[in-house]
Parts: sequence; C-alpha cells; structure tokens
Amino acid sequence: MREFLSARGVPFTDRNIRGSESARAELLDRTGDLVVPQLFHGDRVVVGFDPEALSEVVADHRRADR
Repeated sequence: MREFLSARGVPFTDRNIRGSESARAELLDRTGDLVVPQLFHGDRVVVGFDPEALSEVVADHRRADR
C-alpha cells in the first residue's frame, strides 16, 4: 500500500500500531479491530492491498488537487 501510493504521488500518514499505543488505540476505536494495513480517505476505508480501491483513492486525490 505504501509503495502504491508513493509511486503515484499520494501523500499519506503512516502509523505503526506495533510501535505506538496511541496508533493502536486509534485504529481499534475507528474500526473495532486491529487489522492492517488500512487506509482511511474521507469516508472510505480500504483494508489490505486492494489495487482497484487504491486506484479510486488516487483518482479522488487527483480530483481534489485540481
């Protein structure tokens, strides 16, 4: 997921739930689970590496940048 977004110039904040109790608590609060990777973009949540969903996020990001 990181490489996919980086290669397409989409900025993101990477949070490591193994190394940060606050990141772990935030993910658990938002989703009720500790499944990673997850991407939150507006109301959309992408769980795991889903190229189709990530491509839609990239397109949304590019539209917002116009």
